Amino acid sequence: MNTLHNLPANENYHVDHSTSYHSAKKDINLSSWQHAKRGNIGQSQHSTTPLLDYKNLLTSSALYQMSMGLLPDLWQVCLDLYHTFLDKSTPFTAMQFIPVLKKLLSINHQEMERFLENQDTHHVLIQNELLKVVLIHWQPGKYSPIHGHPAGGCVFKVLHGSIEEKRYTPDAEPQLIAVSRYDKGSMAYIDDHMAYHAVGNPFDRTAISLHVYTPGLKKS
Repeated sequence: MNTLHNLPANENYHVDHSTSYHSAKKDINLSSWQHAKRGNIGQSQHSTTPLLDYKNLLTSSALYQMSMGLLPDLWQVCLDLYHTFLDKSTPFTAMQFIPVLKKLLSINHQEMERFLENQDTHHVLIQNELLKVVLIHWQPGKYSPIHGHPAGGCVFKVLHGSIEEKRYTPDAEPQLIAVSRYDKGSMAYIDDHMAYHAVGNPFDRTAISLHVYTPGLKKS
């Protein structure tokens, strides 16, 4: 089912305030945080991938909320996800994000507690022509509608708690074909050639997952 559980990694992310630049203080200098985060994204001289303005890599909402400590500081993860496009020819696939997500192992407890107190539960961190990154807080009982992921597909990873995925036949009248539970550290890939799916939290504990998509752009 293209399910990937607890894959090994040589270099890991442990998202922790002790190594991040942001502060939860309301008088934070947002421009200073932005400057600290903006390294040179760079581009291979052989790459045909269009460069994004790194100032706009994150959505304005994600940039603000990370700087205020309302979202986990996933700047480096987002930057590394973008880097996967620089030396790769189209069409793209969400499978290219797996090495990056393998390195994302944990979120600092205090940072996670602040995030779970955030009234918003669906956070778009990046949305552009190359990729979309969404961080989701799944409250118990919450479920997405049945949906598909065309072209480049989707990879998701559980960062806290457990979620459930129901897979359906990818047609006009979807029929249930599989139900899977994903615990912390688990990853999975899906696209419309495989199935449609619905994701949710039928358990009694809150959950957090990170979802990354690409439209799989083709060369013109």
